[in-house]
Amino acid sequence: MRPLFLSVLLVCLVPAVRAADDENPYKNSKVGDWVEYKMTGTGFEGKTKMTVVAKDEKELTFEIAASFTVMGKEMTAPVQKQTIDLTKPYDAISAANLAKNDVKVENLGDGKEKIKIGDKEYDTKWTKSKATATFNNITVVTETKMWFSKDVPLSGLVRMDSTVGAITTKLELTGSGKK
Repeated sequence: MRPLFLSVLLVCLVPAVRAADDENPYKNSKVGDWVEYKMTGTGFEGKTKMTVVAKDEKELTFEIAASFTVMGKEMTAPVQKQTIDLTKPYDAISAANLAKNDVKVENLGDGKEKIKIGDKEYDTKWTKSKATATFNNITVVTETKMWFSKDVPLSGLVRMDSTVGAITTKLELTGSGKK
C-alpha cells in the first residue's frame, strides 16, 4: 500500500511541472474557470477537479477536490487550496514544494504532438521528466510524460502518464470550462 500512496503523492505533485513556456499559464484564468481529470492506475481510479476561486493582479487561488477508489475502497481527499504568484513566470518546482521536499526533477525530453481526448484533438507540447524522492529512507523514482495545450484552462494539462516501478497511472482531461 505504501508504494501506491507514494505513487499517488508524486502524481499529484508532479503535474505542475510544465513544458517550458514564456509566460505564466495561469495569467489569463478567471474566477470560475475549472478543469477536471480522471486518474486510472493499477488497483485505483479517481477524479480531480481544480476551480479558480480568487484572483487579483498579483495572485490566483484555486481549489483542488479529489476522490479515489483504491482496491474497492472509496476515499475523498480534503479540499486543498493552492496560490500561484502571477507576477513571476510560473515555477512548478517551487509551486509543488518539490525542492523543499528534496525531490530531484530532471528533464528527459520534450516535443510537439497532436493528441485526441474524447472527440477533441489538441495541439500539445509534451515534456518527459524523471523525479527522484526519498521518504522515510525509501527512494521513489517516477517517470512522467505530460501533454499541455493552450486551449485548456489553468495549467493547460491535457494528459499525464506516470510510472513508479511497476505502477503506471494515467491522468486525462475529462472536462473544462471558462467563465
